[in-house]
Amino acid sequence: MQLAMYEYIEVNLVGVVLLLTMLLYARGRRLGIEQRDFRRMLLCNMLILLADNGIYLLRGHSAPGLIALNHLVCIAYFSLNGLFCYNWVRYVLARLYPRYRPGRRTFLLLLPALASAAFVASSPLTGWAYTIDSGNEYHRGPLLLVLFLAAIVYWLFSTALVLREYLYPTRSREKAEYRTLFAFPLPMLIGNLLQLRFYGLSIVWVLASLSMLILFIDMQNAQLTRDALTGLYNRRQTNSQLAWEIAHLHSSPDLLLAVMFDVDHFKKINDRYGHLAGDSALTLVARTIRDNCRKSDFASRFGGDEFLLIGHIRSAEDVESLIRRISGALEAESRSGALPFAVTMSAGCALFSSADQVTMDDVLNRADRSMYEVKRRARGDEEKGL
Repeated sequence: MQLAMYEYIEVNLVGVVLLLTMLLYARGRRLGIEQRDFRRMLLCNMLILLADNGIYLLRGHSAPGLIALNHLVCIAYFSLNGLFCYNWVRYVLARLYPRYRPGRRTFLLLLPALASAAFVASSPLTGWAYTIDSGNEYHRGPLLLVLFLAAIVYWLFSTALVLREYLYPTRSREKAEYRTLFAFPLPMLIGNLLQLRFYGLSIVWVLASLSMLILFIDMQNAQLTRDALTGLYNRRQTNSQLAWEIAHLHSSPDLLLAVMFDVDHFKKINDRYGHLAGDSALTLVARTIRDNCRKSDFASRFGGDEFLLIGHIRSAEDVESLIRRISGALEAESRSGALPFAVTMSAGCALFSSADQVTMDDVLNRADRSMYEVKRRARGDEEKGL
């Protein structure tokens, strides 16, 4: 029995080392919302495994202070379960909706985790979630299933979000991007069911560390499709997305939209203020495009100071409204004084229907020509003093 316990502790420690490695890798990097939630999940998972080991190591040591310590470890163990699930939902929201920002409504997502923590905290008195006997040994409480059901609420909610976007008729992501989000909870759900069925088996959070590894690998692969400076999709992913859009153009009832944005006088910004200032301008433009496009749009840094937006639209009037919203938001940001110079951009668009026979070059060239025509007219107006 003692040997089995030490083997179990060793497996947990392997999981801790794996999670710690991922956590240290993310340390010091510029993290977006989803990466910060991922890091919190790593920390929760690691602390849960350490708490699990603590429960095993305290078994049989019945000094009063150690029994009290075991209660604290058990409360931390179960409370962190709910916090992990909460951060998973936040991660899914940030992954699916690039414009998502935590707000007051986010507190509602925290309620099941808080309720679980309160339920567990009462257990030293009620014995609902767990009990600890005079020998300082942990036992399940009669209502432990309540904690499992709270976790199920989070898993079902996140799966419903992913399924909704997966079935969205004009989604900008390919189906493969949703597979990891669908699969992530499955090992933990299976582990929970096995633990409920076989008393003494504790594998949920070891399996969770493997799920975190898969998610980590998926995130690293995603970095290959992102521009390092702006966080938008890069040219490589743009080509893949555009090829997918053209292949499915005939089955879409809407128009395929391509908008090319170009930062005005970008060379002058670099020459006068330096390349770091130019990078700040590009970052501001990228953030403005991302925050003001629609959730189904695909935004990328096409190259240099050019950005591309791909999406579906019903009419040309809707295109004008979209471009005005993005340009207006950039103008407002520029007036706020965030940078010591004004940042503006020119935009040209191209529209294609299901009846059009187009290639990738056709889409890009038409959007590019439209954008340069806008620039040419603007220069003409400047020369006339308009």
